[in-house]
Amino acid sequence: MTNTPSEMEAEIDFDHLNLYVQGDIDLTREVFGLFKHQTEMWGRALTPGADDDTWASVVHSLKGSARAVGARALAERCERAETLTGETKTAGARQVAVQDIEFRISRTLAEIQRWEYRQTLNDMRRS
Repeated sequence: MTNTPSEMEAEIDFDHLNLYVQGDIDLTREVFGLFKHQTEMWGRALTPGADDDTWASVVHSLKGSARAVGARALAERCERAETLTGETKTAGARQVAVQDIEFRISRTLAEIQRWEYRQTLNDMRRS
């Protein structure tokens, strides 16, 4: 079975998310709001030069936030970045990880914005 372009580009696995929110639009909005807050807060601390404890804490927290909304690609990037501590860390590897994570965060936030826009349109149609 091949994936359609939209399936391949999707940053959020809505089937996964709906296991937790059960299609509740308000709860989905709340989960997305928490994700946006978490990525804003932790994203500021995501720097290649961070000490190992800070680096591990930041990417672990971002991984958890990503998994909560079904952002699998972002969670996978964070999981890989968790290994960049101790002897396995290099400034170059961390810089690439930061860029990749930031790219995936921006794509996930864009998908959330599209979802919010569709919900706004649906709300307007019901009014």
